[in-house]
Amino acid sequence: MPLPKLFKHTFGSSPRQFASYASTLVAAGVGGALFAYAGMPAGWLSGALVLTAVLALAGVPVAVSPPIRTATYVVIGTSMGATITPDTLRGIATWPVTMAVLGLSVPVMIGASVLYLEKVSRWDRRSAFFASVPGALSTVLIMAESSGADTRRVVFGQSMRLFVLVALLPGVMGGLGHQPAGTLPVTPVVPDLAGFLMSLGVGILGGLVAERANFPGGSMVGAMLASGFVHGLGLIEGRLPDLLLIASFAVLGANTGSRFTGTRLETLRRFLVDSVVALVIATAVALGFALLGSWLADEPLPKVLLAYVPGALEAMTIMAFVLGVDPAFVAAHHLMRFLALAMLVPVIARLFFGRAVVPSEAVEIDKSEPKD
Repeated sequence: MPLPKLFKHTFGSSPRQFASYASTLVAAGVGGALFAYAGMPAGWLSGALVLTAVLALAGVPVAVSPPIRTATYVVIGTSMGATITPDTLRGIATWPVTMAVLGLSVPVMIGASVLYLEKVSRWDRRSAFFASVPGALSTVLIMAESSGADTRRVVFGQSMRLFVLVALLPGVMGGLGHQPAGTLPVTPVVPDLAGFLMSLGVGILGGLVAERANFPGGSMVGAMLASGFVHGLGLIEGRLPDLLLIASFAVLGANTGSRFTGTRLETLRRFLVDSVVALVIATAVALGFALLGSWLADEPLPKVLLAYVPGALEAMTIMAFVLGVDPAFVAAHHLMRFLALAMLVPVIARLFFGRAVVPSEAVEIDKSEPKD
């Protein structure tokens, strides 16, 4: 991309768009700082998310430019890869057990949510199904539109699930006995400039390759895999500096909160209770299977639960990183679920719903979302 075009894409093509991008980042910093000062778990992330979402619902134009979002994914993916050690690789031997239990949990999770939305909340079956699928949002939205689902319900249900999970999971994890090591990961910072540049360069390369290959999780997962490879071999030691991580957490919170841009209060009132109750049901199912997986594999319950909850790949992997849970374990489980759903959802949709005779309703809220 030519430099002038990249500059406009990053900072806005007009003063108004630049002001929107800049004010969003300022609001994210303020919200994150307030939550961090109050000692909230994952404060920089959840505080930025909450304040940005409030502004979006109030009609304030909030947005994060795609290049800044991508750069943020690379920074966090690179730092997550730095947590991978030979001990992590040895622990992979226990993962097939929890993977198998995860596979059992997904149809139960979807079925329970659909049952509530269809029978209690009176959603049509198509909308209830697509709103209940945990992850694989890009595939879900394409199939929902072509199958005649009410995409407003689907998008709102998916967005609300991500918002609630990111905002409340730190507290839930604490209630289950998990104590984060601190507000930032405990891996030591990379010791010198050469190591910093090498680590960041490896992450950028991995992110670019993953984006070009359309790999699930895109730049974040690509950066994490590349960084994890070199750190696992001991070629580089340490994560990126704290200031970069703090800024990245705030940007991620702003990006999630800005998804409520364009959401009408009427839509919020109509779908809020239905979406939250469906999330509670899905999370209860995830907790039940997490108890089973934790017992069978002798893994800590908070770690398995974070790998099973119905959240997006990037968001849940980042939550694991922030909360001091093995991000490689969490990412692997969400990635496997993503791949399975991306392959099966189109088949299920075609078999049970077919192509819509009447187009789905117009979308009233923002559908933009990074690949998960």
